[in-house]
Amino acid sequence: MTAQNSEEQWDTYMATYKDGKPGSTTLRMDLFNSTPIKNFDHVLVTGLTFKTSREDGFPEGETFNLLHKVGDELFEIIQKETEVIFVGSFMCNNERLEYFYIKELKNVAPKIEKLYKDKYSQYKFYLNIKEDKEWTYYRGFLYPNEQTRNYMADQSVLRNLEEAGDNLTKARRIDHWLYFSKETEMNKCKDELIKSNFNIQNAGINKETNLPFELQVWRIDNVDIDSIYPITSNLRIVAKKFNGEYDGWETSIEKE
Repeated sequence: MTAQNSEEQWDTYMATYKDGKPGSTTLRMDLFNSTPIKNFDHVLVTGLTFKTSREDGFPEGETFNLLHKVGDELFEIIQKETEVIFVGSFMCNNERLEYFYIKELKNVAPKIEKLYKDKYSQYKFYLNIKEDKEWTYYRGFLYPNEQTRNYMADQSVLRNLEEAGDNLTKARRIDHWLYFSKETEMNKCKDELIKSNFNIQNAGINKETNLPFELQVWRIDNVDIDSIYPITSNLRIVAKKFNGEYDGWETSIEKE
């Protein structure tokens, strides 16, 4: 789907849904803090059911390309009728649905139905428009929970490493940052992390952050997602235990 402007931030995540079916969600991550957006009071959800030989229910080959083409066509149709914000797509169990927030209903539904009947009559389609002033479809369904967002953040770092030529197989030093409002809590956290074989790089004041006491620790670890995600998850738990926040990690690029 063509981005609506260069400031949009899109991402994709996988999760498990009804009957253990995997689902893939692609959405705008940058909208959450500004929603609900005034006057965009209706959500339009529409898409096609497709056939696939894949056991996971995801499309293959030309079907995947066709679904993206349909998404672009839907946006063009809606945009001609009313102001629209495309917020994401959800794909699960042989179906792909697009989610739009619109200002006015006008002739949107009949135009979409005509598109499906004229060009995609061999597919079953879904079309639903509901009032959603609080943007619950976006905030409550499409937008990932905290645990998933943390997983996505780790994946993002790993993608950057891979794009730089790192195959993620070599263990290396990984630095982590944690922040606290009180020095005593920072020191308690420091002592606990030392027991987990973390090395202390820095423990002091950082006046540029909301939580002024900064703890930087490091350890030699693997960086594949199955290794790093449990580490960062535990560091988040430990930070919260002492009323602090975990603020992410970085490492070196290792090439063979």
